[in-house]
Amino acid sequence: MREAGRGLLAAAGALLAMAVAASAGLALLGARDLGALTAAVVALAMGGSAEVGAVPAAGLPVAVRGSVEVMPLGVTLAGAVVLGWVLLRRREDRLLVRGAAAAVAFPLGVGAFAWAAQGKLSLPDGVATGGCVRNGGSPRLPVSGALDAGFSVSAGPAMAGAVAWTLLVVGACWVLARYPVRAGSVGWPAGGITVLCLTLAWAFGGPAAAGGVLLVLPQLVSGVLLLGLGVPWTVTGLPCAPDLAPGGPATWVAAAVLLACGVAVRSRRPGSPVRRAVASAVRFAPAVGAVLAVMTLLTRISVDVSVGAFGLSLPVFAARLTANPLLALVAGLAGGAVAGFAGSLLADGISVSSRAWKR
Repeated sequence: MREAGRGLLAAAGALLAMAVAASAGLALLGARDLGALTAAVVALAMGGSAEVGAVPAAGLPVAVRGSVEVMPLGVTLAGAVVLGWVLLRRREDRLLVRGAAAAVAFPLGVGAFAWAAQGKLSLPDGVATGGCVRNGGSPRLPVSGALDAGFSVSAGPAMAGAVAWTLLVVGACWVLARYPVRAGSVGWPAGGITVLCLTLAWAFGGPAAAGGVLLVLPQLVSGVLLLGLGVPWTVTGLPCAPDLAPGGPATWVAAAVLLACGVAVRSRRPGSPVRRAVASAVRFAPAVGAVLAVMTLLTRISVDVSVGAFGLSLPVFAARLTANPLLALVAGLAGGAVAGFAGSLLADGISVSSRAWKR
């Protein structure tokens, strides 16, 4: 019973961490009604989809309906870190019992968040009639004036995603318990990237930019890495879409990030520097390829809007953000191999230089 209680505590801690991250990001973005919106973001972080309905304030018999599918992976990552950390506090003792309790409690908690994710949105007049000035107009909704809107999140997909997510975290904890690694080799680079991105966002874009980065930081990092490795992002249905072509500054950013990670996770097995570099490349390449391929699937964004009147429904807007997961896998394998090999040689060179300087 004690171990089951620890599993329940882990699930509660993960939900609390996700709620704190979601509310902090929304507060920085200037959102109102933080209670319902925070619940919605937590449910979306587990794979739920948001449904939005709006009607003109003037009372016309027209209804606007939309669905949004996006995972704020910054919130997802906060929950994963806390859940895994609590489960591994006693890594050698009955991990599967704690994991089973968390796998039952966490989806129920996510379902409660999805149930609470219902509220009102007050949309300004420009939402219905605004367009993209740069490209001569995005699709315009055939309504004018202010819109009274409400939102909700479906509980079923969110709970199903929570089950899969919890089992994945428990599986990762089981692997770490059997094959311990130094947490600092991963934690320090991840923490450094997080602090750097939040600081730059606040400095150049203010609190709102920092709030957005807090919610979707993993998407931003993986997106830059993929662009730097030559994998394009495809945006459809959005006339104002930014240019997401590979190359440019993203190449240098991706090289620096992967090289830093390659240094951090280098192999420390005895042997020649070249042999250690090869071992690092073989170990690092599959990890980078798998992570980037999965991230292309989790980073996909889908928005659909339709207008209904007199029993008829007319699609008026659909936007997608996607990337090719197979291409991401290949690029990640190549980039990870190069970064692992070069990072290991660089770390060995720094170590040798440091010893020579001390003499």
